[in-house]
Amino acid sequence: MMRRIVVMVFGFVLAVGAGAIFLIVSALLDPATREAGFAAATSGLFAFVEEDVGAGGWSVPLATFGFIIWSMIIATCVAPLAVAALIGELAGVRSLLWYSGASATLAGASPWIARAAMGLDRARDASPLELRIALLFFLTGALAGTIYWLIAAPPPARQMARPKPPLGEV
Repeated sequence: MMRRIVVMVFGFVLAVGAGAIFLIVSALLDPATREAGFAAATSGLFAFVEEDVGAGGWSVPLATFGFIIWSMIIATCVAPLAVAALIGELAGVRSLLWYSGASATLAGASPWIARAAMGLDRARDASPLELRIALLFFLTGALAGTIYWLIAAPPPARQMARPKPPLGEV
């Protein structure tokens, strides 16, 4: 049992790390998300710099930018994979389709889940850029779920290798 928990935690940490790297690299390589992210980061950074310079410090803008990146990783890599892994382990599911699909669906839906949780009116609307970002989140979730499944799900050969009783015995 302890070995299984260690393998699950190891798989989870590796899958989240790979998903975070994929999310950052793919967001930087896609021109539309790069421009949108740069515009949001600079406007937020300048707003906090104005406020922070008045107070006499420089640590808040960088901490805010780090918090934004951290919250995106939590919303697209950690939380969807944790839900998929927890339900999968409790239900005994060993399917790639479950781990990858559930994690991808939850990660892709995270912008709408966040809007609905905050009670925003636009929970059902999406612009083409938002759909593109949701696709990026979906692919990130699919990658994280696949890596977790590759590491943490026991292979079918291991399950089939259990000794079977002879035909005459029950």
